[in-house]
Amino acid sequence: MTHEHGQQAHQHVRPHAGESAPFHFENIWRVDASPIQVWSVLSDVESWPQWWPGLPVAVPVDDRIVPGSRADIQVESPIGVTLSFGIELQDTDPPRFVSFTATGDLRGTGVWALEQTGPITTISSVWCVTTSGLSIRMLRPVATWMHSRVMSAGHRGLARRLNSLMP
Repeated sequence: MTHEHGQQAHQHVRPHAGESAPFHFENIWRVDASPIQVWSVLSDVESWPQWWPGLPVAVPVDDRIVPGSRADIQVESPIGVTLSFGIELQDTDPPRFVSFTATGDLRGTGVWALEQTGPITTISSVWCVTTSGLSIRMLRPVATWMHSRVMSAGHRGLARRLNSLMP
């Protein structure tokens, strides 16, 4: 199945030797803003730590948002485990779609899609990653809870950030 932006339907990341089975997360955020407004905040990777609790580090390696652009990310889980990884942009269709790969403590793929219905923009994210880190693999029973906490904080932070930018 191919989506309108030319991407194939999601397939789980295949683990390499010594890696965990895939962790698969899907989230939906809804915010009262246009896709262009949402895109302007999401594409400003360097500002993520200002509004997204749990992401203390987001450092763009490149100054453009084009395929091949990279950023270094750090996520602090609710139980104190820190994950460090890089993301590399694979495809983009501003302000509707972005896909990326991750390497480091997490390896895999992510996709964010934005869709407007009336004044509301829905952001759908799919994140499918593996890890070679033993401590992370041991946390598998609480991984969904930890991911949900970080993503919920991001959703609230994005809504606050968008609200602060509105005239």
